[in-house]
Amino acid sequence: MTGTGNVFRAVVTAADFERSVAEFRSAWSRGHREAAVPVWIGERSDLKASLDLAAGLYAAPRQPPECTTGVVLGDVPEAVRSFARPLARDWADGAPPVGGGSLLVLGRYADLRMDVIGPVLVDAYRSGRDVFLLTGRDLHSITWMIAKQYGEVVGEGGTGLFTDLDTEPVSTPATYYDSRSLGGADLSRIATERLWKRVMVSGHGTEDSINLGAHTVCGLSPVADPERPGPTCAYGRGCHKPEDKLVPAHRVRTAELVLSGCDSGALADLASYSPRYQLLLNAVDGPAQTVVAALSMHQSARVENLVWLDSADSAGSTARLLNASLENMHPYPTFIQVGLASSAYRDTGRPAPAPDDVQAGLVRDLSSRARGFLMTGMLPGAHPLRERFERLAERTETTATRPVMGLALERSAFLHSLQGEAHALDQAIALRIAERPDDGLAEFPRFFGDRSSVSPADATTTPCVLCGRSAWEYPRRGFTARVPLTTAHVCLSCGPVGYTMEGGARLDADAAPTVRAGATLRVEVEVRSPRPGPVQVGVTVPWGLAASVSPPVHRVGLGPGERRSVVFEVRLDAQAAPQEHHFTVFGVQDLAISLLRCPFAVLPTGEA
Repeated sequence: MTGTGNVFRAVVTAADFERSVAEFRSAWSRGHREAAVPVWIGERSDLKASLDLAAGLYAAPRQPPECTTGVVLGDVPEAVRSFARPLARDWADGAPPVGGGSLLVLGRYADLRMDVIGPVLVDAYRSGRDVFLLTGRDLHSITWMIAKQYGEVVGEGGTGLFTDLDTEPVSTPATYYDSRSLGGADLSRIATERLWKRVMVSGHGTEDSINLGAHTVCGLSPVADPERPGPTCAYGRGCHKPEDKLVPAHRVRTAELVLSGCDSGALADLASYSPRYQLLLNAVDGPAQTVVAALSMHQSARVENLVWLDSADSAGSTARLLNASLENMHPYPTFIQVGLASSAYRDTGRPAPAPDDVQAGLVRDLSSRARGFLMTGMLPGAHPLRERFERLAERTETTATRPVMGLALERSAFLHSLQGEAHALDQAIALRIAERPDDGLAEFPRFFGDRSSVSPADATTTPCVLCGRSAWEYPRRGFTARVPLTTAHVCLSCGPVGYTMEGGARLDADAAPTVRAGATLRVEVEVRSPRPGPVQVGVTVPWGLAASVSPPVHRVGLGPGERRSVVFEVRLDAQAAPQEHHFTVFGVQDLAISLLRCPFAVLPTGEA
């Protein structure tokens, strides 16, 4: 569907605008949505040119989204307030409130200072609240920004991603130019002559520009006067880039324009350059009804580009989407959004996608534990599992990068494969310990203990899991980063009862205190874990005790918060030495080993 050309109507005087807004509001209240949307352009020829560009971009008026609260900053005439009133449910003057639903802030760029709206941006970032701005260099720019919220983008517009920060291929129907293909493209023509629904430009930048290879997205306004310092062109020295490859931000014909460059959206009290050169303000003066830009320096790159590309079916705040993607890089808001959710998005009824839990903790734990077992002296070079530990450790180090961990599909595939490898190694560890209870793996309490220290302040008293008397539980922290933290459970009656590597499964055991030689000791083991998933559980007896354990290992699948019990049989030979012994319960999950040492006595054959 092609734009009709009459979605917006330019008016020149304040009186004409006031009258036009009243007529527009009245027509819309009666359901006459064909009424043209007024724009107070004054004497600004650049805004008239933007209306002409928008004629083919927007097909018809739309009912714009409504925010929960609207706030007006500074001196804004009643006609402009009335024009914006349908965009929020409730309105107030003064500092934006912290907390609540979605927020719309209306005011001149000069009034959008970080010391005024910074607290609400930070609060919204932490709570997932949407904050939208309606601003511009003057009242004419503001009314144009308000008017564009009433536009419905044409159906045939495409999506364009132009980046100088990525060289990897992208599987997407979008028009895509990266650092390899930008050089041979006439980006000025592509960006300004085509109709777009959504465009992102991603590159190194400053307040006035974003670099795209030889091309530059430029913020120079054709009408504004300089008030403060500017780039080289402000001093008659021309542009620092080829001027025939400049892309004026206000000429890009798109409903949403994302300026993913450092400082592309600096607020009034953060900016160094005059508003004449501000990229954000230049884009606001163009056809885009939604402009997303960065408050300051940031490390947005391939991950954010792909997250944005994947968001085409989700209505909502693009700034919030990108901020959520960056939260594991920057614990503060990076992007701001001028304009409501763009009409370029299809509202499918589902919320805007947010990054899943990257489960970085699991990857970090697997890497740390594998590296710990590979410490010099822990496992001999000929140990049958050493090579598998080395492969897993190396794989986590080389694959756990942000382009993998920050993207849902790549992260899911990596974690699925990694967990499969870890589960198989868990089983191999468990079978090794069941076969050789004195293996170096089962000796981790001594090995890591010799390389750790204990702080009395960390010790707590707790009932012994065996006898119920008072026992001590305390962490043992490694002297070096490669020594995993382990927790010890020691009872004055039962001795060193248990050791658990940090994050390992917790074990409890129940068995008779005595068993006759030649008989069978039934051991019931209860397993619980802070992490759902399979736990390999086994029971061993000391070397020299004539006994066998069946089965060697149980695989126990645990759901969140679940406890499960399994049973082992320790069959004593008739010649088993009658004396005090102990059996050891062990569990292995995600390479974390847990041990529980339980005493029992073997009585002579036939003795009760």
